[in-house]
Amino acid sequence: MNSQQSSSHSESPRIRLVRKTAIFQLKLLADGLRDALLIPISLGAALIGLIRGGDDAERELQEIFKLGRRSERWINLFGQHKPLVYAHPARSMDAIIDRVESVVREQYQKGKTSAEEKTAIEEALEELRSAKKAEGSVEE
Repeated sequence: MNSQQSSSHSESPRIRLVRKTAIFQLKLLADGLRDALLIPISLGAALIGLIRGGDDAERELQEIFKLGRRSERWINLFGQHKPLVYAHPARSMDAIIDRVESVVREQYQKGKTSAEEKTAIEEALEELRSAKKAEGSVEE
């Protein structure tokens, strides 16, 4: 299930609107943080290229562009990118949101308390972190 899509056909339109808005806000925050981090990194890359010079003066900046494109696809702010094909649990922000949402729904349906929900969400996020560490760096 993609977080940009409706999670249930029986959801009310208002619930879908709130859900999509919340997901969009999370993605905007992630996108903004990425942009804020890329500003000094790209300036540093440009400075390195200026100092080093030569035919490949843009090499570091091109690597920053590749990183930006990968992170843009991972965030998928407007849902215009196809889902990433590898099976890693944290393959995209949508996958993480879907996983957290499914845990919350499951806990709600089981009638669990907030503390139990919190524990289940933390376990799911730790599972994603562990899988990420085990895999190493995410490749496109």
